[in-house]
Parts: sequence; C-alpha cells; structure tokens
Amino acid sequence: MEKSNDRISELPDDMLHSILFKMPMKFIIRTSILSRRWRNLWKPIWAYATALDLGAEFATGQTPEEFVATVNRYLQLHKGKEIQIFRLPYIPCNPSDAEKWVEFAIAKGVKELHIDFCKPFKESKLCKLPNSLLSCDFLTELKLSRCDFSPLLDFKGCPYLKTLHLSHVTVTDALFERMLSNCPLLEQLSLRFCLELTHIKVSAPDLPLKTLIVVECLDAVEIEIFAPNLQSFRFYGDFIPMYFENISSLVDVLIDGICREDHDLGKDCIGVLHHLEHVKTMTLFSGSLEYVGLVEEYTPEDLPLAFHNLQELQLLMEWYDRSYLPCVYSFFENCLCPCLMMLFIYFPANDDPSQSDYQFEELIAEDTPDIVFDNLKAIKMNGFTGLKDEMQLVKFFLENAIGLEYLVLVAPEKAASDVKKDSVSECISDHAYSCFLNKHILILSESADAPMELLCEQLFILVKASSSDAQVLICEYSDYNGVLFPTHRGVALYPYSIFY
Repeated sequence: MEKSNDRISELPDDMLHSILFKMPMKFIIRTSILSRRWRNLWKPIWAYATALDLGAEFATGQTPEEFVATVNRYLQLHKGKEIQIFRLPYIPCNPSDAEKWVEFAIAKGVKELHIDFCKPFKESKLCKLPNSLLSCDFLTELKLSRCDFSPLLDFKGCPYLKTLHLSHVTVTDALFERMLSNCPLLEQLSLRFCLELTHIKVSAPDLPLKTLIVVECLDAVEIEIFAPNLQSFRFYGDFIPMYFENISSLVDVLIDGICREDHDLGKDCIGVLHHLEHVKTMTLFSGSLEYVGLVEEYTPEDLPLAFHNLQELQLLMEWYDRSYLPCVYSFFENCLCPCLMMLFIYFPANDDPSQSDYQFEELIAEDTPDIVFDNLKAIKMNGFTGLKDEMQLVKFFLENAIGLEYLVLVAPEKAASDVKKDSVSECISDHAYSCFLNKHILILSESADAPMELLCEQLFILVKASSSDAQVLICEYSDYNGVLFPTHRGVALYPYSIFY
C-alpha cells in the first residue's frame, strides 16, 4: 500500500456514516477538518442526532459572539423531530441566547436536560428559565445550575421526572414544596448551593425518592425528611437541625456539618445519629467524633448508640488535633458496631513535631480502650505517614480486630519518593518482608522522619506482637491503587465529588 493512499476516505458515504455514527458527537464534528472529503460527512448524522452535547469544545478559541453564532448554526442544522439528551454546560453569552436554546430543546421533546448558566459576560443577573419549561411533559432528568428558578411560581411539575439536580439556583420554599408534590416519579434529588431555600421539607410518603443530597444551602435553617423509600442521604454544610420520620429504607448516609461550629451542648448530634442506627454504610467527619466525646462527658445518659446493621464506616479527619485519636477511641466505645466489616480512615496533614519522635516501647505503654471487633475484616488508612498517633491506631486495631484480614496503609498524595521494592527488602529480614501482602512494599511519605527500614521493622513488630494474621500493604498514594474502595469514594480528596 502506498503511504499517500487514504483507503478510509475512499470508502462510500454510507459506510463512513456507519463508522461515524458509532463515535461521540464531538469527535464526529472534528472529522470535518481532516480533508475536503470529510468536510460535510458529519452533517447528516448531526441533523438527526438525539443526543446534543454542546460542551466547552464549542467555545474553545472563540469570543462570546462567535460562540453564540456557532451554537445557533449547529442548532439550525438539526432537522430531527426529537431530542433525547441536550447538554449545555458552558454558556458565555447573554441570558436571552441561552433561554432560546432551552426553548429549542423543549420544543423537540427533550427528555434529559442539563443546563449550566455560567455567569454571562455582559449581564450580571441570573438567567431566567423560559416559560416553556412549565409545559415540558417529557422530561425524565433535569439538571440546572446558576439560574433563577423562583419566578416559576406556576410550576406545574413534570409528570415523568425521575432526577432533579439544582445547583446555585434561587428556589423558594413554596416552589420547592410544589415541585415535590407535582413530580410523582422523582427518585433522585440534589440541592447544591441553593439560595432562598430556608426549610428543606421533604415530605414524600408516596414518592419513590431514593436519593437526597444537600450541599451548602446557606439559607437553610432546618431539614425535615419523611420519606419511607429513601435509601441514600448525604449532607454537607454548616450544622442545622434535622428531623427524620419513617426512613426505614435508609441504608447509605454521609453527614458533614455536625458540630462544625461551636454549639451549646445538646442532643442535636446524638438525636441525628439515633435516627441512623439502622444504616449499613456511613461516612462521618471530625465534628461528629468530637461531639460524641462531649456527650460522653456531659450527658452520658444519651449513650451508647447501637449501629447494629453498620457494615462499612468511613471516618474523615478534616484537620489535625491531638484530640482526634481519643475521639476515635471514644466513638467506638460509645457507638456499638458489632457487624462492622470495613473501616476507612483519612488522616489529615500533620505538622506536629512531637509526633515524629516515637519509639515502639512508648506505644506499648499507652492505654487504649478494650474493644473487640468481631467481624472487622479490612481497614484502609489514607494519608498514612507512620507518625506516633497513626502507629498507635495500627496497634489498637491489630490487637482488637480478631478476624482482621487486610490492613492497607496509603501514603499522602504528595509523598512519593523513589524507594523501590528491592531496596526496601534489603532493610528488613526475609521473614518480616514475607508477612506483607504479596511481598509488596511501595512508597511512604518523605515527610515522615522515621526512615523506611525503621518504619517497616516497627510495623512488623506490631503485627508479630498482636498475633494477627492480617496482611499488611503499604503503598503510595493513588486514586486507583486497586485495594479496597469505600462506597463514598473520593470524598476526602475532592469534597464535592461525592454529591454527584
């Protein structure tokens, strides 16, 4: 075959259309720059496409005016009568242009509408949604960001809507209540940075609502949830009173915000946790652990809590404080978790110089609570640098988790070094090295003052002293290190990613 021959371009149009049809639309359009032969091949496919994704690629290298002209030109080329998906996540234009594009999608019976009204260049007001949204009976999924939703007081609802995500949206209490009552098939509801929403009242005994997410709704003063079909609840923000009724189906909970600020000692935190005693998966942040310790000291009659169904627990330490280790102990002393199988702990950055000067004998001498974890099989500690408090926790779990099978210690993200497996194996005995999972020790933190060989020896002593059969893996930071993933994955690294 001669190098100058372009055999693909020689194929007939029907065959090339068949190839292009299997590609994402943004790549189909890019083929127009390949040659004169490809310049218009994409147009028939676009003309009847049912998924229109006008992402940031359309705006690259263009002024706002050019971007508007580009989108208008592409929409004029569309000849199909129906659209399944319409995404417009990037709008550097005037609100009137964006509203016109939304009306275009609604007129074509769009089922999944994703709109992010980014701040326009020439106007500072939030975009208002077109009135045609009131009569959109086809929507099954609606994602709106940075728009004014409150004027739509006559919102009649979407009879087939299953997913509703509102982000940076102005929505009043009255409208929110009307939305819930007029979307009878709603299954997923996400509220992120919503304004003017003061009382988040989810009274949905007849709704098939399965997922509720609330993130930093700064005007909210309380949350009421009456949803017997709710399975997952995630909250992130300053603490506000929460009231639960009939949430027997709830199995998955993430809560940040309990006692994030100073509050009078009361039963707010414990009251919330009492309602969650039946869940199977739970993620808590530092404030929750601290508050359990305070209740233990001031109102011990409110304890213990009994999480009899809890199988997976994730504890996220948002900041380092010398009290966080006692808080972990206090939590397990006052929160019974007899069925706990997997535990994930994220350590904060630690700049305390006293933590780096440790000896194994000091760890042995320190008192720890007598707690037995009968069913705990796997523990993963992220941000592990081998400092004193962290080693103390390792010792605690090795001694008390009688059936522990895996202990995974992951170094911080910025702690990579050039230590290799072979050089590490020279630092410790073959017997010690063989006790680690797959004989595989990778990279530890450069910030840890203890040298690699000392840390490995200390961990081996801890394993041997505890008579534990657990396999221990020490590895470098990686989002995909391949070992043990929590249900609420990534929340410690990218706090808001968990809410999507």
